[in-house]
Amino acid sequence: LRDDTVPCGPGALSGQPGTLSSVVGYSGCGGLLTDLSGRISNYIGPKTVCVWTIQMTPGLHVVMAIPGLNLTCHKEYVEIQDGPPGSASYGKICEGLGLTFRSSSNILTVKYTRKPDHPASSFDVYYYGEPEGSRGQGNC
Repeated sequence: LRDDTVPCGPGALSGQPGTLSSVVGYSGCGGLLTDLSGRISNYIGPKTVCVWTIQMTPGLHVVMAIPGLNLTCHKEYVEIQDGPPGSASYGKICEGLGLTFRSSSNILTVKYTRKPDHPASSFDVYYYGEPEGSRGQGNC
């Protein structure tokens, strides 16, 4: 799926004016994402665990932003891991506004888990690559 109207860069993710760019959107259950920027949307289907691994080229860090998250705690959550699947976790998150994360390498993993008897809630996760040594400059 492609959505060519999604703003790209840190200003756009925080609600500030930003530039428009072609951002690839994903709504399947997991996979390896290698685009310089993109959006992960909630998966609606029978699977209860989805794992997306975002991998940038060496020299880039992954910056991820969740504008708003309002999941049903104890029934579903998102977990952010600093690296490939199984890496150190920033924690399990079910709610919050303006959440941002920055990987320590060129890989970041997003894991969505829900109980089988619970319907999936809506969420969007935006990400983009940022050069090493750069903070908040954005890269579309």
